Amino acid sequence: MKQAVIDVGSNSVRLLAMEDELPLARGSITTRLMSGIIQGKMAEEAMERTAQAVYAHVQRAREMGIERIYAFGTSAVRDAANRDFLLNRVRALCHLELEVMSGEQEAMLAYAGAAPQGRAGVIDIGGGSTELLCGSEGKVLRSGSAQLGAVRLLNRLGSDRDPDALVEAALEMLSDTVRAVQGEPVERWIGVGGTITSLAAMDLELEPYSPEAIELHPIFRGAARAWLARLCQMSVEQRYALPGLQKRRADIIASGVAVLCAFFQAFPEVDRVLASEHDNLEGFLRMKAREA
Repeated sequence: MKQAVIDVGSNSVRLLAMEDELPLARGSITTRLMSGIIQGKMAEEAMERTAQAVYAHVQRAREMGIERIYAFGTSAVRDAANRDFLLNRVRALCHLELEVMSGEQEAMLAYAGAAPQGRAGVIDIGGGSTELLCGSEGKVLRSGSAQLGAVRLLNRLGSDRDPDALVEAALEMLSDTVRAVQGEPVERWIGVGGTITSLAAMDLELEPYSPEAIELHPIFRGAARAWLARLCQMSVEQRYALPGLQKRRADIIASGVAVLCAFFQAFPEVDRVLASEHDNLEGFLRMKAREA
């Protein structure tokens, strides 16, 4: 059975098309929905960009002969007071219902996608939120969601030049979520989201990007901190030249890496995370398969 799911995130709108358990296509369009939030409301221009991105993904899926298409929204959508404008725009443009995920639901989806087997922890760094989850055999035992992401952290500080300030702010915003999962034993930590996969691609100097190459690539504590120091010294234009880093992520990559460094600081016993492309998109489709 062919099906597709679209994730309307705080930074980008992503597509995953699958046939049974095999990926058919992936896609990502940067719309910066979180950056358009002013006094708790999303800017109409940002919502229109996002709706058009959803439409582009829907058209691509339909051209592949996929009729079962889902869409869900995460941090920026659930936090905005005027989210109905976006939901109505997607409904009118795409004839598609945009489901709004709570922080807990988002966390469950990330775990279901990244860690279906074994005893594992998952860190999911997004544009507007970060989820920490610990569990076993695909079942979440402890979880927490923080109002912290690459875009939200950069917006809060207004600059990404001071690595210590970034990590300190991230650690403060992550503290309650850390306490929610501390004490649950795990065998390995898996990292998902654009920050993690970009960092893996930069580590490997991947050009072009290859999901297969980054899968389970270890990102070590020291390497993350070294990357943060290096990125904070570079302009956005200089970051464009880094092999493995997509230009659309160059302005937020340092703040995203700071979130990972804060995670390592909060968990001194963890020396690495394993990068993975398997995230809430696959988790969502697995959830729908169970409901069918």
